[in-house]
Amino acid sequence: DRDDIVDITDFDVVAWIKSEMRMMLNEELARAILIGDGRLVSDDAKISEEHIRPIVSDAPLFTIKVTVAQGDDDEKTAKNFMKAAVRARKDYKGSGNPTLYTTEEQLTNMLLLEDGIGHPMYKSEAEVATALRVSNIVTVPVMEGFKNASNQDLMGIIVNLKDYNVGADKGGEVNMFDDFNIDYNQFVYLIETRCSGALIKPYSAIALFKAASSSTTTT
Repeated sequence: DRDDIVDITDFDVVAWIKSEMRMMLNEELARAILIGDGRLVSDDAKISEEHIRPIVSDAPLFTIKVTVAQGDDDEKTAKNFMKAAVRARKDYKGSGNPTLYTTEEQLTNMLLLEDGIGHPMYKSEAEVATALRVSNIVTVPVMEGFKNASNQDLMGIIVNLKDYNVGADKGGEVNMFDDFNIDYNQFVYLIETRCSGALIKPYSAIALFKAASSSTTTT
């Protein structure tokens, strides 16, 4: 509302709104890149997975799919996850040292692992990252509850996003538009972009899924 813009004098509320919109756009793109935007195909706002190809479901040539055996408890499953992630690194051909994108629950389970006499195996996230052979660990809330086409829970994605290329034609870059609705005395703002993205290096990502029941780890 124009009244709000006039009344708020402590800071530039329009600049704040535009900054918030850009952050939300970045989050939307990041989600689409990792696991897809989560919308139904019939949704008008659906981000086409042919244009922004999700890492989690990309072709085996680009994303190595790993099934992690489900243990009797969270501790055993966390150990299986770490072993599967390290073993899968032999097939990884991506750039440099990648990042693990995972859930808070999965990270917590790894941090709570103990040795045979009850001492914590890892004192920090950095030690867990070192054990997993990744540069760092990033928790992603939208990965909570995500399942693949086989109804397996996603446990983590290991990738260096330098291997994921995002581009736009001239005119498709991020643009901000604004207008004034005289009938409602309101300013209207729109931010949009038109881009595409995909992994560009073979075997540059690893997606780890929890098996529906106890099974051997496969790649």
